[in-house]
Amino acid sequence: MLVAYTEQNEPFILNSSMPQTTLHQLRSSKKFYCPLCKQQLLFKIGSLKIPHFAHISKSNCDYLFSDRESEIHLKGKEQLYNHFKALSIDTELEAYLPSIQQRPDILLQDQNKKQFAIEFQCSPISQERLIERNEGYASEKISPIWIPNTPSNIVKKGIQKISLTKNHQQFLLSSEHHPYLMTYNPAVRQFFYISNLIFLQGNRFISKVQAIPIDHQKFPFYLPRPLTQNEFKQYLLINNQEKHKYLQDRVLLSRRGVKDILLRSVYELRLNLHALPNYIGIPLVGNDEFQVFSVDWQLAIFYFIHINQIELRHMKGQTIFYFLKWASLPQNERAKNVVQQYCRILEELSIQHSYQSIQEEKLLEVLYNHFLAI
Repeated sequence: MLVAYTEQNEPFILNSSMPQTTLHQLRSSKKFYCPLCKQQLLFKIGSLKIPHFAHISKSNCDYLFSDRESEIHLKGKEQLYNHFKALSIDTELEAYLPSIQQRPDILLQDQNKKQFAIEFQCSPISQERLIERNEGYASEKISPIWIPNTPSNIVKKGIQKISLTKNHQQFLLSSEHHPYLMTYNPAVRQFFYISNLIFLQGNRFISKVQAIPIDHQKFPFYLPRPLTQNEFKQYLLINNQEKHKYLQDRVLLSRRGVKDILLRSVYELRLNLHALPNYIGIPLVGNDEFQVFSVDWQLAIFYFIHINQIELRHMKGQTIFYFLKWASLPQNERAKNVVQQYCRILEELSIQHSYQSIQEEKLLEVLYNHFLAI
């Protein structure tokens, strides 16, 4: 908690840049009170956390949860607040909204009087609680912007395979339909953008990681740019490496035998599991809808048209929904669109059967064009 009221009922904002002598002098000479419950507060000056306020005793005050704020949260909140102030944006720290009983870390108001609630999230939050808070802000015509603390496994920049917890995935944003995550790391005073995310399996994605010093950040926030073709080529390389590892593990770990649709597809189509055509198991935006590696459902399409004796060009509308049901995949509009996208790519490559081949350069060109067109 960084905001308190003085005995003169004036707001006071703590700043960690204040000299220690000034802080100790303030603590010994003044009393500070909670903006909500009006109880006197403790003025804490320690070595583990930046200076902050806390309630003296147990209370039913809605502000009480702030007494458990971590050092990371206190630092990040303070740094973000100072940055928005430096941008000459109407900024309020720890503003309490009595109509919805919520208190965003920072409340912004732009030149058009539009309000934004900035939430620097350092601890896990349930999906139900996230929806509840967003609905509260929406009822007040306030746009929430959630900025999670940068995951500890994000330590380098560039194109790479990363792991994102389900908690972090809740905060995914979208730029030109490409998902990304904007995070902040107070320790290095940098925003980390985990952009152009493409799902592999589980919690693993391929991503481009960029870092922006807080002093270079703007508002509205910077949006990540689309990948270049050379960068997308690196995505393909990582995807192929992961596909090879995945298929090796499937053979060793599968206990379903002929009931395993992937292994059954390989057998019936007379394919080599370790030398599948390069257009089976390609990275696509939307792969996450199936929550399986792309090679599973893409190979299943070829098996499906084989056993039903239909042509690939007939994979449309209800036929796709029939395929999704047959393959035990999600049956919704987004899943249908991802399958349609894959079928359009195959048509553009003039692929009709799984025994055809295509040059890597041509595959890269077509995939990249579809990636940009989404």
